[in-house]
Amino acid sequence: MIKKGSLLAQTVSLPDYSDITGIESNAPIRGWTNIGQIVSSALTYVFPIAGILVFIYLIYGGINLMIAIGNEEGIREGKAKITNALIGFVIIFVAYWIVQALEIVLGVTLLDWGT
Repeated sequence: MIKKGSLLAQTVSLPDYSDITGIESNAPIRGWTNIGQIVSSALTYVFPIAGILVFIYLIYGGINLMIAIGNEEGIREGKAKITNALIGFVIIFVAYWIVQALEIVLGVTLLDWGT
């Protein structure tokens, strides 16, 4: 049973988008009408960030390989990191082209690079 003065008994009303101050009228979030547009906006950031992370991991594997000098286990770890970075690059590359193919097949814009 919920008591009259408890926190659960209180109703909360969320403000309408137009009631929130400090947001410009042409803010990008205002144009979002469905989950697809949110995903499209996120994808324009996900691919570059993933590419940068793959590059950093590739460099890290190369440094790890150089530091190993004659240590067989260190060399194996460095090669594994480089191999994983290259596999990650292939996955990102294929994912990007799958998104491009979906744009053509479905006739929608999934990646809007601001052009």
